[in-house]
Amino acid sequence: MLKTSPERLFRLADMQTKRSDIGQTATWKLGDAGPRILMIHGFRGDHHGLLGVAGAMPEASFVIPDLPGFGKTNPLATRHDLEGYSVWLRGFVRQAGEFDAVLAHSFGTLVLAQALQDGLPANRVLLQNPITSQQRGVAGQIADYYYELGGKPESNLLRSQLVVRGMSVALTKTKRPLLRRFIHNQHASYFSTFANNTVVSEGYQAASSSNVLDYVQSLPKDLRIVAGERDVVAPVIGQMKLSELTNSRIRVISKVGHLTHYETPAEVAEELAKLLEG
Repeated sequence: MLKTSPERLFRLADMQTKRSDIGQTATWKLGDAGPRILMIHGFRGDHHGLLGVAGAMPEASFVIPDLPGFGKTNPLATRHDLEGYSVWLRGFVRQAGEFDAVLAHSFGTLVLAQALQDGLPANRVLLQNPITSQQRGVAGQIADYYYELGGKPESNLLRSQLVVRGMSVALTKTKRPLLRRFIHNQHASYFSTFANNTVVSEGYQAASSSNVLDYVQSLPKDLRIVAGERDVVAPVIGQMKLSELTNSRIRVISKVGHLTHYETPAEVAEELAKLLEG
């Protein structure tokens, strides 16, 4: 386990990551020995967001696909809802082979939960900032309006760097100037690498229409949860409820919000290592 700054973990991983597509899915691999781990990124991002966690575990090997419609992977031929992503993920795993564990972040936890319900085999799972509630109130209404307007084919709103920076500022909790700058640069570089507005609009509808609590019966016994104390996207109260319902271990990282993968990747990697140890 490497203990160094998040920025360095990302850069180390990025230098060692190689593209190795599986089927029609743009896929990146890191490491060639040890436990084999599948990582599923969150909404609007791509594989880059999880590189810090992978970089902290040189003793393992990682497979990180770009979700369909994001990064370098082409959109689905069907609607980008949880059912569509479930079909994709189950097909991806059939082609990729067995994994020792699966880590999913944010929207990726919904994709994974749906796939598990639909029969995806996975014995060990780490849910990182899982979506355990739907956004309500003024913030939810603003988000609904933003994605409704931005989802129109001719709109440039979803790619607005001003809006992306606003989101990044709202989600970033660290006080470290260098790390804040790094996170903002990551969002500026990879938060708008989606294929088209329809993909994002449909993905948002999928993300806001369900939560992982709906899939409790489908989650494996070997389950761990990582939560951010100051998470406004997936509030910690929902994470605690998920932990209670599944009788699973939860680690709440203090002074962090929804970006545990950027602000505290080494701590997330520690929980992943414990999951693998059983």
